[in-house]
Amino acid sequence: MPAEGDHRHCKACGRVCAVDEETCSKACREKRATALASRRRYSYILYAAILLLVIAAASSYLH
Repeated sequence: MPAEGDHRHCKACGRVCAVDEETCSKACREKRATALASRRRYSYILYAAILLLVIAAASSYLH
C-alpha cells in the first residue's frame, strides 16, 4: 500500500502523476506513444541496415 507521499513522474513531461499511471494526461500518453513508435521504427531500420551490411560483407567473401 503506497504512502501518501508516494508518486511517480510522467514519462513524457516529468510532472508528478499517480503511482499507478505512467503519464499525467491523455496528451502525454499520446506523446509517449508517438515517441515509442518512432524509437521502435528507428530500431528496426538500424537492425535492417546492420543485417544488410553483414550480408554484403559475407557475400564479398564468397566471391
